[in-house]
Amino acid sequence: MDSFFKAALGVGGLGTVGAAVFFGLYKDWLALDIFSKLSADQTFIIMLVFLGLVFLSLVVLVTAYMLKGIKINSAKATNSSVAIINDTK
Repeated sequence: MDSFFKAALGVGGLGTVGAAVFFGLYKDWLALDIFSKLSADQTFIIMLVFLGLVFLSLVVLVTAYMLKGIKINSAKATNSSVAIINDTK
């Protein structure tokens, strides 16, 4: 799968990778029986909501990845004492 994304990125750029991910997410989803019962407007709204949720989850995952690299100094005191962090270099 890695080689596919590398090749897609090299040939068509970021748009090709986005189209492949979009197709991968939607190919089986749009074949569900519920869409035959919905109008075109309702299907479009559901598709937009799903796309928004995917984008929101991407933003959350990228933010969590960026925050993972931040070093947080913490100390825990015992016996009701004070914990001090000396961070001078």
